[in-house]
Amino acid sequence: MFQLGGIVVTLVNGLLGLIFWRRLRATFPRHGAWIDLACPAGLLLLGHPALLMAVASWPGLRAAQRHLPDPLSMIAMGAQVSLLLSGLLLGVAATARALVRALRRRRPPMVVRPPTDGPPATHAGAGPAPGIVEAEPEAVDASRRRLVVGATWALPAAAVAASMGGVLASRQRPVVVRLALPVRRGLTSLHGVTIAQLSDIHVGSFMDAERLDELRDAMNALRADIHVITGDLLDHHVSQLDLSARLVRGLRPARGQLFFCMGNHEYIAARSADVGTIVKGLEEAGAQVLVDEAREVRLGGDRLWMGAIDYPSRARPGEPARRPTADGLARALAQMRDDGAPRVLLSHHPGTFRAARELPIDLMLSGHTHGGQISLGRIGDVALTPMLAAGLYHNGLYEHRGRRLHVNAGAGGWLPVRINCPPEITLVELVPA
Repeated sequence: MFQLGGIVVTLVNGLLGLIFWRRLRATFPRHGAWIDLACPAGLLLLGHPALLMAVASWPGLRAAQRHLPDPLSMIAMGAQVSLLLSGLLLGVAATARALVRALRRRRPPMVVRPPTDGPPATHAGAGPAPGIVEAEPEAVDASRRRLVVGATWALPAAAVAASMGGVLASRQRPVVVRLALPVRRGLTSLHGVTIAQLSDIHVGSFMDAERLDELRDAMNALRADIHVITGDLLDHHVSQLDLSARLVRGLRPARGQLFFCMGNHEYIAARSADVGTIVKGLEEAGAQVLVDEAREVRLGGDRLWMGAIDYPSRARPGEPARRPTADGLARALAQMRDDGAPRVLLSHHPGTFRAARELPIDLMLSGHTHGGQISLGRIGDVALTPMLAAGLYHNGLYEHRGRRLHVNAGAGGWLPVRINCPPEITLVELVPA
């Protein structure tokens, strides 16, 4: 699948490179020789991530990430995004121009009524018929033409600016998204309790020790009572466990408890070892890894329930296949007593809310989507992003009959580019209903 994607993107890159080559030749006709050399070299340099995937699938791209400095890799990935965004914008502009031309062709020619006492009609071939106004050919304005050709670079320039700005935005300090969770007024020990959520850190994928320290400090600065990580802490290999455990050890929840649910990338990383090794490493660092289970959290004279379900459709430790999502939900809920205490459920994949939203759960915390990383806003419950297929539960807060889901936009990413979708820490505060 990754190799096929690399082939498709490489072909698109080649087509866009040809379009830009022609535009450059038209804009700078005196520098054709330099343009003929610079275009293939630039395309090879900027489009190498897709080319490596086309040749060697996912391992080829990972090999480049390991051996190239992070700044160079981030610039190359940002340039790849800018190239695709440029193609998208040029395609939209070309479609609009084609529609305008089609509408113009459908207009009838301008006809002026002939005068009643005008000269007699001329014979065929002697000139235009009376009443038909012929437009004279318009003189070509060379300076205007150069201006129009130069203006065509506005869209690619905007795409480059947005993408490179997105590279810088992916490294900014996480924004804190605050969320209130109403609880019964009688549970006074819970009023003001806070839960801080990190998700989708992807250690090893443009996420080094320095960046992890920034995330650790941002989490600790909130002084939240409880910390949770909703999966994809590791990215793709068990060697990333050391840095992941280092982050976990550095987190300082005020009430001392940190909960973790499994994401799909924990299982991808487990292919280089086993799931038990990853779970053990995280638990030794201080995380409580919950797999289709729940724990009671005592806070003063009151309690809340913290549960988590496994990532769907992946293997479980010691089992050939994991429980279906419905079974995992039932197992976790069975460990939460129906005593009026709030129930919080961690689930890496937000799609599980479809099954959980009819169950007695007060709040589900999820991740997985990264908020799309390129966000065009949200209309109702539908988040608009070119990076994800149409559907619900991409980013932010959702409600269904009093049941709440919050989808964290993540702290890491598939690509080191974020546009209108900054890295996020979610801070949930329990407030009296």
